[in-house]
Amino acid sequence: MKSMTGYAAVHKTGKSFSVQIVMRSFNFKYLDINVRNLSAEDILLEEGIKRQIKKRVSRGKIEVFIFLEEQKKKKVLIDEETVAKYISQAKALAKKYKLKADITISDILNLPQAISWEQKRKGHQAFVLGILAKTLDSFIAFRKKEGAAIQREMLFNLGNLKNNILKIKKAKPSVSVMENGKEDIDEELSLISFYIKKVNATIKAAQLITKGKSIDFLTQEILRELNAASSKTKRKASALLIVEAKNYLERIREQTQNIE
Repeated sequence: MKSMTGYAAVHKTGKSFSVQIVMRSFNFKYLDINVRNLSAEDILLEEGIKRQIKKRVSRGKIEVFIFLEEQKKKKVLIDEETVAKYISQAKALAKKYKLKADITISDILNLPQAISWEQKRKGHQAFVLGILAKTLDSFIAFRKKEGAAIQREMLFNLGNLKNNILKIKKAKPSVSVMENGKEDIDEELSLISFYIKKVNATIKAAQLITKGKSIDFLTQEILRELNAASSKTKRKASALLIVEAKNYLERIREQTQNIE
């Protein structure tokens, strides 16, 4: 079992790259991934990050922060065509207004769009995705640890719910004293016991599959049967036990919202 809340941070420095990746997640019905701090030119890297996360995570609102520092190789580029136009127009103006056309190299370098820098970025995508894999390992380990604590709490409340149902069975009136069978809740109690077994099996399942949706569905079925039993019950002792059962069930449902 894995919690939907998680956190992980990994930092690594290479020959020309320094990367820190921070991941955190919150409860969410579906999978929603947001990658922060990447530039527009890294859209392919962003898609690669999302694909890698989707392979290992199925639910939760996930935020990924990428802090990338790299030694960028810069190359000076001079736009000779633009410079030639500037010089040509400057000479034409000098001739027209009878001015000196003294143009220096510093004048050329200060002209708008005459000079630019080309930044070369090589290999940073593979480097970032490699760090992401390690971050995901830590992130999932965190979720499993949190999930184990939730699992213990859910099993505790499920045990209380099971014992509560046994008490209801003992407190319910016998068929002989029922009024035309109107207080017969045997079917409801039988179905509740069946669903409790299914919830228990799902919680303890060894496979790390998505459990939240399955348990949520089963608890809804249990609540439906408890409501049906409550509508039939006229005796105070049984009614109070059903209310208590609903309280245990609500705790389980709240915990279910926290698991993947």
